[in-house]
Amino acid sequence: MKDKIELLMEETGCDRGEAELALEMCGYEVEEAVRRIPRLLNDICALKGKFVRPAGNQHGLFLVVLNLKSRQVLRARAVMSYDPAVCAVGLDEDWFLFEKHLYGCRLWDGSLPAESLEVEQRLAAHFRAADPEVFDRLRAANPQEATDALAAPLRAHFHDQSLSVRIKKDILDLGQFQSLRKVPAPAARRGRTGAGAPPEEDLLVLKITLEEDPAGMPAGEIHAGDMVFARIVDGRDIAQYLARLFGGLTASGPVPIEVPVEAVETNAEGTLARVRFAVGVAGDATVPTDRRLRAARGGAQGRDDGSWWKRFFKG
Repeated sequence: MKDKIELLMEETGCDRGEAELALEMCGYEVEEAVRRIPRLLNDICALKGKFVRPAGNQHGLFLVVLNLKSRQVLRARAVMSYDPAVCAVGLDEDWFLFEKHLYGCRLWDGSLPAESLEVEQRLAAHFRAADPEVFDRLRAANPQEATDALAAPLRAHFHDQSLSVRIKKDILDLGQFQSLRKVPAPAARRGRTGAGAPPEEDLLVLKITLEEDPAGMPAGEIHAGDMVFARIVDGRDIAQYLARLFGGLTASGPVPIEVPVEAVETNAEGTLARVRFAVGVAGDATVPTDRRLRAARGGAQGRDDGSWWKRFFKG
């Protein structure tokens, strides 16, 4: 019995009491308990919010999803716009529908991409630096208390005490969150995180093509740290939004962006290269090994800031 409890704790990250309860409910069948555990862990907090900044006639939405037990930020999304229609979505919508509306608003006329990103970064940084008590209070917080928890950092960010904020808090079980969250692209392979390892990055992998050059470097000789030129050819709304934000999409179509190579892998189809556009945003392309690419050896290592997203978002 002790071995089963420890195995279940290791496989699911639950604590001893949750493991014992799940095993008891499942007749001490470990496989069934592993499937049941996510429905017992009511640790996911979704904060859906709207804000209005009267001084700038700006309207915004944000979504923050937290794991209250591990104190991790699972989502931090925001959009700001001069169009008040962005706030037409109800706070009672499920978090994933709310997020879908938020992403759609980023493509509307009047949206403010740079300011939206700054709000996302501020919200994520706020919770990553928060004391454990902040997460504990959120679990039992009423709507007003949840609003107060985020109104202060947002008003400080805008230096505007007139900013009005409304928030709806939902507590989800882990199963509800996992069943509805966006499945990563197949190329976004993730290894198992060992004890004490940093949390995995919530990575969005875009479909890209690499710029060719008859006099360039063969794809088979590309190494991590080299610089290449990539075009974002992903048709998803979020990909198109990011391409515009990075300067890789114009009225004439996709244009190449100089980006660092993060990893290279050789497979039966050729060379798979992963490039990095920004924090949380990468791109994958597979090209024949002998294809010559527009590239520069070791260019990424010569940059002095080490933060690629700063080349696009002057943060």
